[in-house]
Amino acid sequence: MGPGDGQDGAGRKELKLTPEAILSLVATVGALVAFLLMLEESIALRAGRDPMNNGVRSVVRRFPRAMYALAVVIGMLLGHLLWP
Repeated sequence: MGPGDGQDGAGRKELKLTPEAILSLVATVGALVAFLLMLEESIALRAGRDPMNNGVRSVVRRFPRAMYALAVVIGMLLGHLLWP
């Protein structure tokens, strides 16, 4: 039984980057980063050293305007993707 009309033999589908797919990718990457930071913090605390979160916190506090601008850009992107 071969492929019928309109079907290709490999069964591939065209990749479509819809707003929902982009939002899902952003959320997945954010969750992965948060998980890795929590994992590193628990390992660092067990080993008795400072966690990487302290370094991230110091960078955010050192550049408040840049972090605010980044938050605004992320909010604009999410608002653009989620606006009905």
